[in-house]
Amino acid sequence: MTDGSEVQTVTIDDVAYPIADLSDEVKELLSLHVQAKEMMIGARRQAVIHEVSVTNLASLISQRVKSENSDDAA
Repeated sequence: MTDGSEVQTVTIDDVAYPIADLSDEVKELLSLHVQAKEMMIGARRQAVIHEVSVTNLASLISQRVKSENSDDAA
């Protein structure tokens, strides 16, 4: 647990810069970077979910078509 005295920094090229000392423009860019990174991770998760859905639907279609064709043959 921190006591609130910890200084937040951003490290660029192995140099740590206190965020409080950065301009408002750079702070906004950092905020956008964090948001974009979170959205990228979310998009990757969604892509995996969609990939699994497509694979499962293809399997289900295959099973149903085979089942219908075996019923027709009987």
